[in-house]
Amino acid sequence: MGLKKNHNKMSQKIFIKTFGCQMNEYDSKRLYDVVNEIGYEKTNRCEDADCYILNTCHIRDKASEKVYHEIGRVKKIFRLKKKPIVIVAGCVAQAENQEMLRREPYIDLIIGPQAYHKINDHILNLSKNQKVEDTDFDAVSKFEYLSRIKNKVGKATSFLTIQEGCDKFCHFCVVPYTRGPEYSRPFDQIIAEANILADQGSKEIILLGQNVNAYSDKNRRLSNIINEIEKIKNIDRIRYTTSHPKDMTDDLIEVYKESKKLMPLIHLPVQSGSDK
Repeated sequence: MGLKKNHNKMSQKIFIKTFGCQMNEYDSKRLYDVVNEIGYEKTNRCEDADCYILNTCHIRDKASEKVYHEIGRVKKIFRLKKKPIVIVAGCVAQAENQEMLRREPYIDLIIGPQAYHKINDHILNLSKNQKVEDTDFDAVSKFEYLSRIKNKVGKATSFLTIQEGCDKFCHFCVVPYTRGPEYSRPFDQIIAEANILADQGSKEIILLGQNVNAYSDKNRRLSNIINEIEKIKNIDRIRYTTSHPKDMTDDLIEVYKESKKLMPLIHLPVQSGSDK
């Protein structure tokens, strides 16, 4: 999977519609960076797309039905035009995979969140009569690949994924099945991306993870990442989400006392409340 651009595809346009959480927002941004390597340019007009990606979220009510509804809308838009490559990505793709291909022939590719490093190969190799499903859990290869592609964000506030997946297996939650087991990105890889974001004008970095404070890489934790980003001159504010109460360690609490850039808040998600 080389990073060399295919200049024969420079006129191709890609549109991504994103559902759900901040991590999906980050993933969509990185997908734009990845497909740009094979000549696909971002468009904000879905009707101009040569490739149409739905980056889906499985947490929302009737998540898969919303995907089918959206594809129905795409069919109408392109009724009198050449059909774009239609890709369903994200957590619904991971959970529903083959069922979606059986139910909706308009879909060309189903790709899970841990297989995005392979999306260029899939796009280039798609044929009209071939439907592809790739929902392997391969977080290591994904982030190794993304680390070699510049994050071209150019915003004052930038998301930065440091951890994915969950090992908690709460009864009500699908995350362990759609994002896989907990995986922490290498510490140096995260700091390198934070510096790139700062160089491109970001003033605030929001560190992301399904269990962001479960981060662990060679005895370095979320507190170490915050302290290291604190040293980056152009970064003024640091936030993180989503944290888990079980992983709220003393060293992370101490950072709130010491850091001048960590914002004084904790995101504590509450799934339900019970008077009983």
